[in-house]
Amino acid sequence: MQIHHLFQGLRYTGVLFLLLFLGSSSKTVHPYYVSVTEIRSDSRQQSLNISCRMFTDDLQDALYKKYRYRTELSKKDGSADAFLQRYIAERLQITVAGKPVTFQLIGYEIEEEATWCYLEAASFPGTGPVVVHNKLLYDFLPEQTNLVHFYRDGERSSYKLVNPEAIASF
Repeated sequence: MQIHHLFQGLRYTGVLFLLLFLGSSSKTVHPYYVSVTEIRSDSRQQSLNISCRMFTDDLQDALYKKYRYRTELSKKDGSADAFLQRYIAERLQITVAGKPVTFQLIGYEIEEEATWCYLEAASFPGTGPVVVHNKLLYDFLPEQTNLVHFYRDGERSSYKLVNPEAIASF
């Protein structure tokens, strides 16, 4: 009878240890790989604002694999800004009426398991067809899906891009 209680106690202790060990892991495992890019255009103000939401662990892994730059984005010490700018600019291109739009990272924030990167266009023609080439995280995650939401003067259009699809036209 005492042996039964001993094993029962060990079983509960083992389960508790396993939960604590897995729960404290810094690497979050998620069953899907999805980013969201929101592009907001205002033709009257000739402005273009871009927000990209990616899983933080995937983004950190991509920065390391691409540039050998290891970071904890949650520290927000400014050291990652140049790498984030470069990574996003290499994988997200936007053209309006056939003209490329350049943008700058203005900041980022961590929201639960995701990182939101905020960018702003330096100049924006305002009107014409918009083409978005979005390959965020494609080079390291073959199962990556990128959702692109484009808002023109308040009207929303969306595309679902599944790797290797990368082009959305609005």
